[in-house]
Amino acid sequence: MKLKSVFSSILFIGILFNSLGQAPEDIMAKIRAEGFQNSQVMDMLGEFTDVYGQRLTGSREYLAAANWVSNKMKGLGLQNVHFEKYCPDCRGWGIKSFNVEMIAPNYMHINAYPLAMVKSTDGAVEGEVVYIRSFRNMDQVREKYAGNLNGKIILVGRAPRQRSLTDPVSRTLTKKELEDKESQLIAERVQTPLPELLKSWETDDIADQDFLKFVESEGALAVLKSRSMLLGTLHPDGTYYYKTSHMQPLPYFTIMPEHFGRLIRMLDQNVTPKVRLNLETEFYHEPENNVNIIGELTGTDPKLKSEVILMGAHFDSWHAGTGATDNGANSLVLVEALRILKAIGYTPKRTLRVGLWGGEEQAFIGSVDYARDHFGELDQRPNNESKKVSAYLNLDNGAGAVRGIYLQNNEFARPVFEKIFKSLPGSEDWALTIENTLSTDHETFDHYNIPAFQFIQEPLAYGNVTHHTQLDVLEYVPEADIMKNAVILAWTVYSLSEMNGMVPRKK
Repeated sequence: MKLKSVFSSILFIGILFNSLGQAPEDIMAKIRAEGFQNSQVMDMLGEFTDVYGQRLTGSREYLAAANWVSNKMKGLGLQNVHFEKYCPDCRGWGIKSFNVEMIAPNYMHINAYPLAMVKSTDGAVEGEVVYIRSFRNMDQVREKYAGNLNGKIILVGRAPRQRSLTDPVSRTLTKKELEDKESQLIAERVQTPLPELLKSWETDDIADQDFLKFVESEGALAVLKSRSMLLGTLHPDGTYYYKTSHMQPLPYFTIMPEHFGRLIRMLDQNVTPKVRLNLETEFYHEPENNVNIIGELTGTDPKLKSEVILMGAHFDSWHAGTGATDNGANSLVLVEALRILKAIGYTPKRTLRVGLWGGEEQAFIGSVDYARDHFGELDQRPNNESKKVSAYLNLDNGAGAVRGIYLQNNEFARPVFEKIFKSLPGSEDWALTIENTLSTDHETFDHYNIPAFQFIQEPLAYGNVTHHTQLDVLEYVPEADIMKNAVILAWTVYSLSEMNGMVPRKK
C-alpha cells in the first residue's frame, strides 16, 4: 500500500471514531458552528431560484433545475445521488409571451398571468367582456349563454372580497396557538386514506372542464378569473390538466383582484369593457423531465446501515414566481442539513436520505411513484423495504422558522421528538401536536405506515402573499430562518440515526 493511501486510511479511521465517540453536545456545537458560521443555504437558494426559476412539473425548466441540484449535491459530497423517474405521461408546457389590457371605455393595463397548460391565442385578439358569476349549474349556464359568447372574453367567478389595508401582511404563531396545538388530545383533522384522496382529486382538479369546453365551443376567446389576495397579488396555480391525455384549455388567465372588481363594477353600470390580449404557449412531451432527485449520506453501522432516515420536500413549483418559498427554500434546507453533517465529519449509523419530489402540486405524483416503486402498490400491504424506513420528515409550509412538529396522530413518537427537541435552544416554546396536517407529501409515506411527520413553520406572508403567486420569490425568504431550519434538520436526523431503535409506528 502506498504511503498516501495509508495516511488517507488512518485519517478516515480517525474521523470515523472521532465522530462516533463524540458526546451529543459536542455534535450540536459543531452543527451550530457549521450551520451558522459557514452556511451555504442562502447562496445556493439565490442561484437556484434566480437562475433556474420556476419548476413546473413536466417542464424543461424543472429538468434544468434538477440537473443543477443533482450536481450541487454531488459537489457537496453526498452519496448515491441519482434521478428516479415518475409520471411517464406528464406533459411539458411553457409561456413564450403574453399581454392583457383593457382598451375600452378607456385604457388600463391589466395585471394578469396565464394559468398553466392553456393554449395560445390566434395572435392578438379582442372582445367584449361577459360576466358569468358561477358555472356550478352548467345546465343554467348553457341555457343562458348558448349563442351569446362568440368573440367574447369571459369574466368568471365572484368578485374577490376586499382586504383591509390594516390587515397584517406577515404573522408569527402566538404562544397561545402553540400551547393549544401542544395540548390537543386527539387529531381533529380527519385524514382521508391516500387512494381515496387521489381519486377525489381526479374529479376536483377538473371541475371546470365542462365549463371550459362549453365556452370554447361557443367561440369565446379567453377566460379571466381572480382570487382574494393581498394588494394586487396574482394566484395562477392552475390548471391541473397536466397529462398528455388531458384537454388543452382555451387561454385562461388570473387577474389581480382590484382589476377584476373594476371590470365587474363597470358591467353593473351598463358599461361593457373591451379587452385585448395575446398569449403564446407551447406544449411538449418529454418524459425525461419527470424525475425525483435522491441523495444520501450512506450509513456505516454494519447492522443499521440498511435502515433509512428519509427526509423530503417537493421540488416542483408553479410557474409565475421562482418557487422560492414553495418549495425551493425547504428543498435546499434539506440539502444544507446533509452538507452540515458531511462537513463536520459525521458518519451516520443509519442511512440519511433526501428525496426531492416532483409533481406534488398536481397530486403527490412524484412521491407516490417513488413509494410504489420502493414500498409496493397503494392497495397492497407495505413491503419489507418500507419497514426499513425509521421515519420520514417533510418540510413544506413556506420559508418560516420551524416551531415544532405535527405528530400525524402518532402518539408513540412524542417521546422521541421531545428528547430531540429538548437540546435545541428555544424549543421550550415549540409544539408537538398530535394533529394531522394535510396536503403535502408526508401523506404518501404515512399511507405505508411509515412514521411520517411535517414540521410546523411560522406562517409569515406565505398564505396571503407568496403561496402559488407571482411573488413567490427570494425576497420573501428570511435567511436567518432557513439557516436555523437547516441546523434543526441536521440535529434531528443525526439524533434519529443514533437512536438505539427505530421511531415507533402508529399501528
